[in-house]
Amino acid sequence: MEQAGQQAWIHQALVALDGQGRRPLIDFLQRQRWFGGKGKPLTDLRVADAFDLSPGGIGRRLLAMASVEYRGGAKEHYAMSLMIRPRMGQDDAGAIVGLTSDSDKEWVCDATGDADTWISLYGTVAQGLQLVGQFGCLIGHAVPQGQEELVKPVREAKVLSAEQSNTSVIFDRRTIVKLIRKLDAGIHPDSEVLEFLTTHTTCRDVPALLGTMTYDNDVADETPPATVAVLQRFVPNVGDGWSYTLAHLGKLLDEGGTAATDRGDNRSNVAALSGPLLAQFRRLGEITAGLHVALASRQEPEAFRPEPITLRDIDLWKAGMTKQLTEVCHDLRALQPEQQSAVGLMADDVTGLETACRDRFDDLRFLAQGRVAKIRHHGDYHLGQVLKTTDGFVVIDFEGEPARPLEERRAKVCPLKDVGGMLRSFNYATHAVLKQRPEVSSTDVELMRDWEGAVRASFLDGYGSVARPAEAVFFPGTWTRRSRSFAFTNSIRPFMNCGMK
Repeated sequence: MEQAGQQAWIHQALVALDGQGRRPLIDFLQRQRWFGGKGKPLTDLRVADAFDLSPGGIGRRLLAMASVEYRGGAKEHYAMSLMIRPRMGQDDAGAIVGLTSDSDKEWVCDATGDADTWISLYGTVAQGLQLVGQFGCLIGHAVPQGQEELVKPVREAKVLSAEQSNTSVIFDRRTIVKLIRKLDAGIHPDSEVLEFLTTHTTCRDVPALLGTMTYDNDVADETPPATVAVLQRFVPNVGDGWSYTLAHLGKLLDEGGTAATDRGDNRSNVAALSGPLLAQFRRLGEITAGLHVALASRQEPEAFRPEPITLRDIDLWKAGMTKQLTEVCHDLRALQPEQQSAVGLMADDVTGLETACRDRFDDLRFLAQGRVAKIRHHGDYHLGQVLKTTDGFVVIDFEGEPARPLEERRAKVCPLKDVGGMLRSFNYATHAVLKQRPEVSSTDVELMRDWEGAVRASFLDGYGSVARPAEAVFFPGTWTRRSRSFAFTNSIRPFMNCGMK
């Protein structure tokens, strides 16, 4: 009888959301930072499944799977945490729709800020439970190595405010759950890579994987399960690498920019004020190389086996990069004159930039000529994807670019793409900190250029000290730490100029 009652209120919620709640639910989704369909012509939405997350039968909370369809037939699937609660007033935060059409006493609401919802979801993963929905199953999987951690009771759940494509929740500062908002059928790279690093390597510069939750749709039994949540060990930190770097650059401009009168003074100020930071980023280079070495260290499982880069790989990568470059340059040319001026580019400049980038794409041939291996990699590597700890960094978020298909995000590539991504992130940081200042002098700009050059050199020096040429299978063998030879520099440049699709 109890299970029948649970199914009845869930069914009632689904009817409300698929009926009078369809338009409000569309509006709700389009306001969420994790919804990837903003700006797309959405033609239909339905709640395809839902699961009871009411802990111990107290309260009514559920995890719902929404399916959205766009003009042209493309579909996406999203996970939503919802709850049923009494209406509290005219300005109910998070309220989506009344539970029934003839009553406004209860509302279906967003449960992102509800701690009990997350504690229940955590328990499903930690205990390896299976929840039955309207059409499919939610299945919790606990990693054996995490059993000791997962048996401890949870008292507090804190939702991280910096919500982006997913929602992350910290439990008692011991563990963290990431709810994957956009659901894709198949193996999710974040859990896959973390499991490999946790169970098959000695790499400890990433959070240990403790468990996962998957959704198996019984209706489409040929469709592989989709990963809904990833449970990891929480890593104490002082923030991400992006905020850490911007804070330092602001201080550098305050203390070093006003005293500098020429480029020589700038370099002295960078050395004096950024010495400890440069040492930190040398360490980040070592950590990045160590991560790549670990990802290339095993022949099994096959998904992580290093493979030779072929000329066909080069042709495919060049084609994807050229396509992306063409799209970007088209958008730049379409800007109004005042907009082009604001970004410091005119039509002739765009043409020159496009030509220079295309020429650099040809340097990818060094990878095939040097018999370099392609391996698994991070896929979306930048300062925001590392946490600053007291003694170094920890690399997080191995899901790749969420807008890309899973197959592409799991593909093996040259890991120098990660290196190029981080070098580009250093450049972004200098521009971001200059934009934050009410007035910028030419001395400030030169100081940032000198800082960028110094931090890039430190990062590359650290990387090359661990991923040694002729030893690391993914590294061009002609590079030396002292000279940073032509072959190595040109191997990285294409990845700095354009993402490799």
